[in-house]
Parts: sequence; structure tokens; C-alpha cells
Amino acid sequence: MANKIYKYTLPRGAELTAVLVKQFIDRHQSEDVPRLTQLESYFDDEPDRVNTPPNDIKANHNFAKYITHINNGYMLSNPVSYNFAKGVKKTDALIEAYKAQSIDDHDAELAESLSVFGRAYERIYVDEDSNIESTELDPKNTFVIYDNSVKHRKLYAVNYEPVYDDKGRAVKDQYGLTIIDPRTIRRYKYAGGNLVPSEADEPHFFAEVPVIEFPNNKRLKGDYESVLTLIDDYDILQSDRITDREELVDAILAFYGVKMTTEDKEDIKKKRTVGLPADAKGEYIVKDVDEAGADILRQTLAADIHKFSMTPDLSDKEFAGNSSGVAILYKLVAFFWNVGIKSRYFEAGLRERAVLYSRFLKTKSKMEELKSSDVDVVFNSILPKNDLETSQMINNLVDIVSKKTLVRQLSFVPDAEEEIKNVEAEAGARIDDSEFGKNEPDDQNKIHADDNPLEV
Repeated sequence: MANKIYKYTLPRGAELTAVLVKQFIDRHQSEDVPRLTQLESYFDDEPDRVNTPPNDIKANHNFAKYITHINNGYMLSNPVSYNFAKGVKKTDALIEAYKAQSIDDHDAELAESLSVFGRAYERIYVDEDSNIESTELDPKNTFVIYDNSVKHRKLYAVNYEPVYDDKGRAVKDQYGLTIIDPRTIRRYKYAGGNLVPSEADEPHFFAEVPVIEFPNNKRLKGDYESVLTLIDDYDILQSDRITDREELVDAILAFYGVKMTTEDKEDIKKKRTVGLPADAKGEYIVKDVDEAGADILRQTLAADIHKFSMTPDLSDKEFAGNSSGVAILYKLVAFFWNVGIKSRYFEAGLRERAVLYSRFLKTKSKMEELKSSDVDVVFNSILPKNDLETSQMINNLVDIVSKKTLVRQLSFVPDAEEEIKNVEAEAGARIDDSEFGKNEPDDQNKIHADDNPLEV
């Protein structure tokens, strides 16, 4: 992950003093937390607006959640699977450790944080029953410190929680701290510029910091972070249109050529009728609203949100069933590229997890330690396919491409080899049925010696 931006660094061998802890936390609180909180607010549909007061918004459109779910739904629509290099043995213990904690659900939660915050953190630990497990850490109170060499090795992981007073208010510059280095887990109370140990140091056996930072991309940006102002503009436009409708209901009714008495006004309110002289008239005073122009602007904003977040709008009419597979794929090219980048960063974190798990499992003689290169992570992403179009392509490639490759193209066939065996078995059964009885003697046509009328 050498091309990721590393925000928190120290010279290798530097001690993490109380002064440095304060500097890092202050930086995290001032530079990262406001941004992360804002991104989370858009996902939770309570936006901390970029360019307009929330009171001016009457209609929230949760593009943020849509963008996150589309990206993650494609990347992890099916759980990832793992292949191991030849010669690697006893990997069952690793897979069982994953299954025991439903690691696929944990991966989905990490991917959601990736999409929202642009980063996610996973801590690997050993529970009281000596089982290895993973848990997610909140990016709003977690950061990892790397060395400032070209390799950027992890030095520390810091997780901090505010200390609250009796009234539930966070006490300034007081935190409960967990600092993890490559050998030890340390817990402190930070107050008044001092680090006071709150528990005995706890050694671990991972030989490196057991906290994994998953970046969403090189710049640690969320999937919808680049379109926040466009989302605001869309909400403002739609809210203004709602306001216009409300003002139309409450429009002023003006009368010309007639003097209205109080009784006449009451009749209008109650009876909704009024009598006017022949030369008088009444009309509502409303502003002209260009609904057609407003709707064109709405469509343009929506298209820009999808375009610049590189997320397809699945309600687009061009995704209708009559579109060819190639035409749809062209519309999804930018989306595939973006998810491909996310997947490569995510894969690096999953490899690191497998290595850390193997180190612990090795201490229990359950498997050998893995290297990152021993693990291949397979993303089983799927898209709806036009199976009729695929079947036509398969027919055109018979005797040119192998059966196994052709059958693999069918979305409803989970195992190509097994399907070919089933087809061959059924064909064999039909042949056996058609040959049944051919080698049996034909009793009706057979002439027995006793039936021969000619005696010899």
C-alpha cells in the first residue's frame, strides 16, 4: 500500500510520548473528525450541510446511501473466497475461524465504512476463550501511526474515547486511550497532558500492530464525498419547488372593481363563493414557475451526481430490458474502474488479516504462518445478465471454445464442471434406454424345432 497517503507518521524507533499523543489527537480532532462526521450525517439522512442551512431544506434525497449500497452491493454481492498458493497446508483452521464469527458480515460492515468515511479500521484480538476474532473500530476515534520511511511500516494504532462528566458532557482534553504497538497493548487515562496507565500492559503475539487500516482509495476519500455540494443543490431545488407549491395554496386573492366588506371576506373563507359586479374580477397573485426548466435542472443535477460519483443510475431508461449487454457495460465502465480500485485496496487488507490470523493459529499448531503472497482473494461480483444473448453467443462458439468455458458464461449455472457431467450422464441414460432390448432374442420371430411342420 505504498501509494496511500500517510497522514500520521513518526521516525522509526521514536517513542510515543504524552506530548505527541496530544498533538496527534488534536490533529485528528481538527482535521479528520469534522469531515468524517459530516460524511456520516449524509449517510444517516441528517446532513450537516456544506453550503446551506438545514432549515432551508424541506426535502432530503439520500443519494449518499444509494451510492454506498450500489458500490458495496456490487463489490461484495457474494462473499469473497480465498485461494492459497500450492504447498500451503492446513488452511481449514483459518477458514473455520472466519466462519465462526461470520466474517462475511464483518466484511460488509467494513466496506460500508470504507464507502462513507474513505477508510475503515479492523482490530484483531484474542478473546477470553482463546479464539481469534476481528472487530471494527470507529474512524472518528481511531488512527494508525506509520514510520516515515519509504515502506511506511506500522508503529502504533491509537483508539481514544472521550471522558464524560456527570451531565454527559465530554470533558475537554481527557480521554481513555488504547495504544497498540507490535508487541504490547497499553491502556491509559489521558488528562492534563499526562498519560496515566489504567491497566497492566497486555502482550500480544502478532509480531506487528494488529490493527488494519483499509483505505478506500489513495486519498482516503468516501464514495460520495466529491458530490456533496451537488446533493445539496438537488435538495435545494426540490425544496424550492415544494415551497412554490405551498405558496400557491396560500396565494393572495385580489379583486378589481369591487369593494369587499368584512362579511364578504368571511363568506369567501367559509362558503368559497362570492358575488361580483359585471365589471369586476378576481385573481390569485402568484409568481410564474417554470416547471419544465426546473425539471431539466433536476435531471441534470441527478445525472452529475451519478456521473461524478461513478455510480450508475439504475432507474435510467437505458437500463431497460431491451438494451444490449454491450451497451449496458459501456455505461458501467467508470463504475467498474472505480470498484476495481476499491477492491484492490480492500484485498490488501484481507491479505494482511489472513497473515495475522495464521500467526496466532501457528502458536496453537493449527497451521503454518502465511505470507501475503500465499493468499489470493477472489471477489465474486455479479451483475444481472442477458442469458438469451449469452446463449446465442455460446452457440456461435461451439467447437471453437471448450465446453467448460462456454458453460461458465451462464449465470444460472454455479459449477460448470458439474453441469457438463450431468449433461453427459443424462445423454448416456438416453442412449441406454434407446438400446434396451436390441440384443434380446425375438421370441415372436424365432422358429423352434417343435414348431417346424417339416420333419427331417
